Amino acid sequence: MLLAVIAVVLLLLPPAMPFEDFLCDGSTYAPNSTFQASLALVAAVLPGNASSMPSGFATAEAGASPNRAYAMALCRGDVNASTCAACVAAAFRAAGAQESCPNNTGATMYEDACVLRFSTVQFLDFLRADQWQPGELTFQITPASRNVKSAQGAWFSAAATSILTAVVDHALAAAGNSTTAKKYFATGEVDFQPRIYALAQCLPEMTPSQCRSCLGTLLVQTTPMLSTKPRWIMSFVVWCNLRYSVRPFYEGRSMLQLPAPPPPAVVSPSVTPEPGPTGKKKSAAGISASIGCSVLLLFLLSVFAFVRFKRRTTKQSEDDHPFKKIVGAQCMIFELAALQEATENFSEKNKLGEGGFGIVYKGMLADGQEIAVKKLLGGTGSGLHQLHNEVRLLAELQHKNLVRLQGFCSHRDDTLLVYEYIKNGTLDNFLFETSDENTLSWEQQYNIILGIAKGILYLHEDSSMRIIHRDLKPNNILVDDGMDPKIADFGLARLLGEGHTHTKTARAVGTLGYMAPEYAIHGRVSPKIDIFSFGVLVLEIVTRRRNSSSDDRDEVNLISDVWNCWTKGTVSQMIDPSLDEHARSQALRCMHIGLMCIQSDPDDRPYISSVIFMLTRDNTEIQAPAQPAFFFGREAALASPAYDRSDFILGQDVSVNAVTITEPYPR
Repeated sequence: MLLAVIAVVLLLLPPAMPFEDFLCDGSTYAPNSTFQASLALVAAVLPGNASSMPSGFATAEAGASPNRAYAMALCRGDVNASTCAACVAAAFRAAGAQESCPNNTGATMYEDACVLRFSTVQFLDFLRADQWQPGELTFQITPASRNVKSAQGAWFSAAATSILTAVVDHALAAAGNSTTAKKYFATGEVDFQPRIYALAQCLPEMTPSQCRSCLGTLLVQTTPMLSTKPRWIMSFVVWCNLRYSVRPFYEGRSMLQLPAPPPPAVVSPSVTPEPGPTGKKKSAAGISASIGCSVLLLFLLSVFAFVRFKRRTTKQSEDDHPFKKIVGAQCMIFELAALQEATENFSEKNKLGEGGFGIVYKGMLADGQEIAVKKLLGGTGSGLHQLHNEVRLLAELQHKNLVRLQGFCSHRDDTLLVYEYIKNGTLDNFLFETSDENTLSWEQQYNIILGIAKGILYLHEDSSMRIIHRDLKPNNILVDDGMDPKIADFGLARLLGEGHTHTKTARAVGTLGYMAPEYAIHGRVSPKIDIFSFGVLVLEIVTRRRNSSSDDRDEVNLISDVWNCWTKGTVSQMIDPSLDEHARSQALRCMHIGLMCIQSDPDDRPYISSVIFMLTRDNTEIQAPAQPAFFFGREAALASPAYDRSDFILGQDVSVNAVTITEPYPR
């Protein structure tokens, strides 16, 4: 009978699911293009190279810039050479499949036995000491769809945490003790019911500190999920992965075997024997035990019935107040009275500005912390539940180049968001004000350009949900004490529930001078519209001139001026003449990149990852730009379609709708 029970339990266990996921992060190449030929060359050699290395890791590159293909593959540390080669080859095929990343110049394929990445940029440079920033990595954690309710959550959590911690430490120690090729890899199991298996792995190219920070972040993010008893999890990023299951998912014997931790202490009621004959003592003890069990059973049934009744009667109340369920340090719930006191009842003297999403006030909490409170205009979209979910998503977006959302308040029809306070104000003040206090050095200008690009990269590619800002402009870039830029107003259209799809919006409403033509005219939304806005920002930062949004077609705007000077070879005249040779070279390179970002065809604009690569690699070749969008010649005409002025409601640099779009999908 015991064997039968064990067999039934094993049948109920979810299998260690083969893991498959992908991320596309490049532009589209044409069939039979030069890049396709370069990619075919690396695809031909990389499977064999990876399978022949003891670490299971290899890189390959082929072709000439800008169509050079860079690729890397890392096989799971326990697979044999044939399995490794087959997995990498299958990953290349899957990347080109219609459902994955067809004709894409950048992709990351997560397979069960390997990970593959290829791109037009040398992404391994991220591992350089001056580039590695584990705090900016966003990891994907994938739990099993089925659970096994066979142990207390706390007990299972302790067992799973112990083996995950052990394999992380063992993977680091194994690489440090290796006398041959470095290999961060470890497997282990813990003698639990059911038995728990775990695996940890890092790229061999990483330093021990990089591997530890990568796996450590995965462990910290995974541990809170253990109490919910998922029975299969893989948490990963291209540089490392951490995984566990209740079924073996790797080959061979585990490197580590741990005993199960002791179960949580259970306090049993004690029975004090009464004096008298032995038989009477036993009889009395039996009667007492029976009565005690009956009372306990009745008590438990009563509690169960009461809880179910309470849930039914309070369900409507909970639905009316979903914010009470939010917990966590990253998203606080503020009382309206506290925000009224902090802002002196939203006094006009504390007003910091007004934009398309609402009015912003400066405030000071009772503990002396300065905050910025945005009082949103418009409704809350799909109701309180939807608002509750969206605020939680926005609060999870943490990056040094994004303004941090600290919490919110919902009171009747009002919704208020509480942000960190950035006292230096907006980039607009630094670029276009003539005050000596706001003068930026070239190093600060370059740092702002690069910081904005890194913030966009996080929104587009590294966050848990893809966010397209759609209203990047100097007024939406704040500058902190260290002169680092922080992007504001991201994700608010999603929060406010504006009507749009992921690819098209019914009416493009925004700030003239920063809107891409395909969005302004046809409402087409993609990451490339943010690239266009970034290109305009770059030209404004380098020249310290505002891009004209005048209706006067005879007035040449900044884009036209830059392009005219570029074609005449006099663009250096638009740069600060006091710059030294190195700074001057950087400024010219930034203008070149800016022109590439404002091309008429979205496919001709680079992705933000490529922009960052070009900004930080002075020796990287950049192709010559074509005539940009919205180029107004002095003699006539528009080289690209113009904005339809009738589609806009204009103000002084005010966006009049919620113009951010979010695509929530796992990374």
